[in-house]
Amino acid sequence: MKRSLLLFLTFFVTFSNFATEKELKTIPKSKTAKVLKSVAYATIRSTLLVSYVEGEEKESVYTSCSENFPSMPGDFPCNYLDYEGTTMEVAQSSGVNEGEATEGSDPEDVNPGGKVTIKLIKQKSPNLNGKIVLLGEGEDQLKLFYQPKGQISHYIFRKTLVIFKWDVSRSEPSLTGLLFVNVNRDFFPEEVKEYTF
Repeated sequence: MKRSLLLFLTFFVTFSNFATEKELKTIPKSKTAKVLKSVAYATIRSTLLVSYVEGEEKESVYTSCSENFPSMPGDFPCNYLDYEGTTMEVAQSSGVNEGEATEGSDPEDVNPGGKVTIKLIKQKSPNLNGKIVLLGEGEDQLKLFYQPKGQISHYIFRKTLVIFKWDVSRSEPSLTGLLFVNVNRDFFPEEVKEYTF
């Protein structure tokens, strides 16, 4: 009886630790094509082949992602999971409660992530027909691509493409997973990793 109980507790503790540690899962090369086809990779790649320059600059709040997210390349701001920059799946690090007066407060306390300049591109992405936002400059720039209904489709930072997998069958789209794709200079995939929420 004691041995069974000890075996059960060992199994339970091991399983609990395994279940709480989420990690990126590398997709084997043999399954890469199928995984990328499921997210319309050819359409996503076509959006990366175009230069985007003409747009309107504006200042925006930067809000980091919550603990529910893995480390995001380029410090992706999770308030930009939707085009309006209002998604609430963000870090709960602000000490300001809803309805609380902020007059006279330090701006860093109200917006702990600070402010950034973004560029709203006038043209829509080819094939995807969604909006585009550029964040940052040079090699540290994030290019964010949105679906026509406003949720983010994918973004690229240096040579890492992050693809967002959404469940759109509900009244509110729900983020179900992420694909991290290391790409070559022609944006063909070299390695794919998956993160599931």
